[in-house]
Formats: sequence, C-alpha cells, structure tokens
Amino acid sequence: MQQINTETRTKKNILKLAIGVCGMVGLQIALAADPYPTKPIRFISQFPPGGGTDILARLVGPKLTELTGQLVIVENRTGAAGNMGADYVAKSPSDGYTILVANNVIVTNPAIQKTPFNVEKDFAPITVFGAQPIVLAVHRSIGANNLAEFIAFLKRNPAKFAFSSCGNGTAQHLAGELFKEKAGVDIVHAAYKGCAPAILDGLSGEVPIIFNTLANVLPHTKDGKLKILAIASTKKSAVDPKIQTMDEAGLIGFDAEIWYGFLAPAGTPRDVVSKLNDALRKIILMPDVQEKLKGLAFNIHTSTPEEFSGLIRNDLAKWSKLVKDARIQYTP
Repeated sequence: MQQINTETRTKKNILKLAIGVCGMVGLQIALAADPYPTKPIRFISQFPPGGGTDILARLVGPKLTELTGQLVIVENRTGAAGNMGADYVAKSPSDGYTILVANNVIVTNPAIQKTPFNVEKDFAPITVFGAQPIVLAVHRSIGANNLAEFIAFLKRNPAKFAFSSCGNGTAQHLAGELFKEKAGVDIVHAAYKGCAPAILDGLSGEVPIIFNTLANVLPHTKDGKLKILAIASTKKSAVDPKIQTMDEAGLIGFDAEIWYGFLAPAGTPRDVVSKLNDALRKIILMPDVQEKLKGLAFNIHTSTPEEFSGLIRNDLAKWSKLVKDARIQYTP
C-alpha cells in the first residue's frame, strides 16, 4: 500500500511539474507575442531644431505614429558635437522606445575624438534613411570649370589656397581632407563654426574653396557666384543629376556624403528592430515624404540592419585611417 501511495504521489508531482513547465512556456509565448509598440516612442535628435537631423525626426515621427498608433515624441539632446544625444540612447533601456535619429557624426566623432560610447557595440542599427551630398564648390574667380582643371590649378599653386568647412572634424572637413589625399593637392583647412559663415566667406571670395552640403550651395549657383565642380560621393544627386561625382571625375571610390539613420540601444530585440525597419522603409516610400526629402536635396535610400552595421563599420575604419594619416587634431 505504501509503495502504491508513493508511486501515486510521484506521478502527481511529475504531472504538476509538467503543468508548471507548460504554464511557463505559455507565458513566454504570450510575452513574445506582446505587440510592439504599446506606449509612446521617443526620437532623440543629436542636434538642435532646424538642422537636417531634427527636420528628419519631425518628418518621420508623425508618419510612424500613423503606422503604429503610438505617439512619437521628438526630443533634442544636444551638445558635444552630437555625442550627448548618442550617449543618452546608448545607455537607455533596450526596449525599442528610445531611438536615436543620427547622422554620420556617429562615426566621424569616434574617428577624431574620444567618445563616451562605442559606436559598433552600443547600438542596434535599424536603417539608413537617406543622405545629403557634400559638394566641392569654388568662387567664380577660380579659373577652373571642372574637377580635372581645378586639380591642375591647385598643383600649380601649392599651399596658396584654403578650403572652408562647417567645423573641425565635421563631415565637410573630412571630405576636404579626403580630397587632398586622393587628388594629391596641398590646400589649407579653414574651420568655421557652422555652415552658414563658411558659405558667406565663400561668396565673398575670402575662402574661395568650399566643402558644404548641396542644399546650402545650390541656391548660390543660380547667379553664378559659386560653381559646383563635383559631388563628394560615388552616387549622383537626385536633385541635379548633371553634376559630376568625384568618382566619375577620376577620384575612384570617393564617398563622403552625410548619411542619416535610426539606431536603437544594443540588445534591442531583433523582432522590434525588424518592425521598426519595416515601418521606416514604408515611410520613405511615401510620395509626400520623398517630395520633402528631395526639396532638402536628400538622396533617398534605405538599408537592412545588417547593411547599416556594415556601413558604420566601414566608415569608422575609413575616417579613422584618414584622421591618423592626415594627423588631424580635434579642437572644439
């Protein structure tokens, strides 16, 4: 009798354990199937209102709200050339509710200065969301009408001219340094505190060589004050396909465009990243979004999370090597 009772109790215990395990599995399945998002999402912009990153965040936010039914709030966390916003997201919960709206300072900053985050380890890339071309433009007094003529002109006049950028360590600065390296020319860098003053001194001829965004330069080509010689990219501009690329002009592989993208904190669940990627790729195909981006001189393209990771990895290696070879020192 005691043996039968023992066997009965054993069977009951096994049954309870099985029921418990099934219950846990069921709970895990229910949690895994929990829909995302279920609360507001925050877009963190690295830069103040009015710039390309902030404009992109405020353009995409309402569209993502339409697709998900959850409010998207844009929050500007600025400072330290974009590092403060990036670091905030890197240290945020990995739940898909805090998203960094970034441009490629996320890779140029670590190439030129110490940052509080590791761009390759602390983020889960979601997708690239277009790019703004950087162009090489010159004052009308420069006697060159294409890139080949301009390179020859600079080689006849070594160290006599300067090029302007929007600041030390910016994408425009590094584009200029990449041009010096690939073209084998000697020109001096003149760093400005912002893109607007660099354009103004380009218009006056004080610093007649400009590396700046197509959107900033293009309006000043209509009256002939500035001449665009090439786009600092391997890709044509959707705004003006007639402009020659550096690659077409013989500087093979020259790519220094300012790309924009969305990143989550590292460890964000793969299904959440995939949902965000799908939604953002739908948004960029919307006609009104494309029209707005074209008006801002954006080239429109997206990526998979893996392709975005590859872009970050390759750009960080490219710019780090350039900074080292050119002995560029960061000065705030």
